[in-house]
Amino acid sequence: MAKSFQLNLILKGILLATVLALLLSLLLGIVLAYTSLPESDLYLNIIFGLSVFVASFITAHQAGTKGLYYGLAVGLGLVLVVLVLSAVLWSDSPSWLRMGEKTIIALVAGGIGGIIGVMLP
Repeated sequence: MAKSFQLNLILKGILLATVLALLLSLLLGIVLAYTSLPESDLYLNIIFGLSVFVASFITAHQAGTKGLYYGLAVGLGLVLVVLVLSAVLWSDSPSWLRMGEKTIIALVAGGIGGIIGVMLP
């Protein structure tokens, strides 16, 4: 019998991705403050994608099945968290082009992380 879709795993995955993104952003901030490394959006996209990939990998591995669905759900969930936080913390509206870019990064990284998470024992 197939396992049912577990919402609690997705919520844990979104929380893990959020915490990873915050920790990696803090680390990047420290590195940028103490080195001459130039500030770039590329670093933020890498942090965002890596956070979703790792969280999707772990979530799908725990689920053991439907890795693509779990990965996409974690990626989309993190995008929604970022949208809500940006609406609450900043008065101006978010750049929809950047949010589209983040959505594509999150869905690709989440899908790949979920598939790999199910495939590995």
